Amino acid sequence: MPDHSPGPPLSFPESSLLDLKYPYLVAGDFNIHNSATDPSRPLSSKEGRDSAPYFDRAADLGFTLLNTPGIYTRFPFIGTHRSSAIDLALTNPHIFPAIRSWDTSSLPSTGSDHTPILISIRPPSPYKARPRPRWQEAAWSGLTDKLKNGLVLPPRRSHPQPTRPGILLSPLRTYDNNRSHRTPLTPLPKIQSLVDPTLTSHRQDFTKAARRTKKLRTPDTYTIARESKLGYFKAIKRAKASYWADFLAKPSPSNIWTAKQLVAPRKTPRFPSLSDASNPVTINKALLDHFFPPKSPLPSRGRLTKNPSATPLTKEEIKLTLSKSSPSSGPGPDGIPYAVWTRVNLINPAIFLEHLFPW
Repeated sequence: MPDHSPGPPLSFPESSLLDLKYPYLVAGDFNIHNSATDPSRPLSSKEGRDSAPYFDRAADLGFTLLNTPGIYTRFPFIGTHRSSAIDLALTNPHIFPAIRSWDTSSLPSTGSDHTPILISIRPPSPYKARPRPRWQEAAWSGLTDKLKNGLVLPPRRSHPQPTRPGILLSPLRTYDNNRSHRTPLTPLPKIQSLVDPTLTSHRQDFTKAARRTKKLRTPDTYTIARESKLGYFKAIKRAKASYWADFLAKPSPSNIWTAKQLVAPRKTPRFPSLSDASNPVTINKALLDHFFPPKSPLPSRGRLTKNPSATPLTKEEIKLTLSKSSPSSGPGPDGIPYAVWTRVNLINPAIFLEHLFPW
């Protein structure tokens, strides 16, 4: 409980940092429950007394809670305990405008009962987007004459590559979905399950008791749930012991070999020793170099050359292709939307035929 957490004066101090208007972020496992973070949780009077001093002091100093109400930060391994929100993050007014997000679903699970929390903070300087041309404000009346007489210079070829005939028209290789080419799966051996008619009733009693405990939360329901859980686990142990005795009572070559493998001690997993790697940094580098070796950079691409077997393009084909493209769709890698290409083609189609697509 809060005895294991720092008190409100230590968590939210009235120090010179706050007086000088410095950004201040308080985050950690407070181990308290409050309706501000978990509105659906029925709080007891003790839980209210434990969490009230923290939230009252944070409110007096102008702190803001970043937690999303109802988002849990702790998922216990015990079935009788419920999930809760005990990890809090609060900011003073000088850093709250710089907080971009508070997220608990972006990072993978760490195996602990606490989920990792990602808090994104904006840089100190205001964010500036990359400059982009505003095509919707283009003055087409003044650009018409320039586009009619305009010429597009061909790109410079830095690394010419040999041309292979017919590479542009080579058919795509399709995947043969015939079942005859698939490797047949080996059927798994039939596994005999634990046959005990009392397991179902024990499991039903344990499930009902656990649900009733979560709903009522009284000492009697906790006692009944604990006894139902112990009875269910004992029934599982008895069923396993009965199954193992029946398994050994029917000796056969396969049963004897399986029993020997089950009772034999398992070898302790060992991490392979790496040469010239004595600390975690060198081991990490050796593993990365082995499994992810650095790749040599790919050669620069040259310009596509004309395919001798391809028919030349016409103005009608270009116009038909552009008419099927939505003017409101996102631009391609060049950053120019289709509305601009359509307008340029209407003014001077020779730009496409002679310079952009010379074949």
